[in-house]
Amino acid sequence: MAQQKSFDELAEEVAQNGGFAAIFYFDLHAPSEEEVKNLMVGFISKLTGEPGVLYAVGEIDKPIQKENLFSTWAEVKILANDFSTLVRLSTMYSPIGVEIIQPSEVRLSLSEAQGILLDISQTSLNFTKLIMERVLSKEEVEQYKSKLQQRAELGKRLLQKKQ
Repeated sequence: MAQQKSFDELAEEVAQNGGFAAIFYFDLHAPSEEEVKNLMVGFISKLTGEPGVLYAVGEIDKPIQKENLFSTWAEVKILANDFSTLVRLSTMYSPIGVEIIQPSEVRLSLSEAQGILLDISQTSLNFTKLIMERVLSKEEVEQYKSKLQQRAELGKRLLQKKQ
């Protein structure tokens, strides 16, 4: 029977192949103890299926109650293909803490760094769009969409110019 590798052994292998091992800390809140546990289990499961995530396992703390709300946190160990995956997970899921375990140094090519910055910009734009569409009138939303379209066209022109 084959022996299962520990997270630390897997982390070492992933880092040797250009990947990253990290611990993400997340918090969740819900009206019942069972609901907050189930939400966290589902959340960790969702992380395992994210592009660039090779492996994820979480440990959920016992929920605590304050007034009518239950809260818990989880420590989620993640093995990722690249630094860009860690950045994307951070911007999409807003952890309350992140600790990179492996490797001991982050090295990025210029194109990787530029890609990460563009991913952050796109995430920021998506959040802004969501907020604006919920706050603005229909007319203001249409004006905003028009500005986004113009921005996309300018972005295409910039890419063409660079090529």
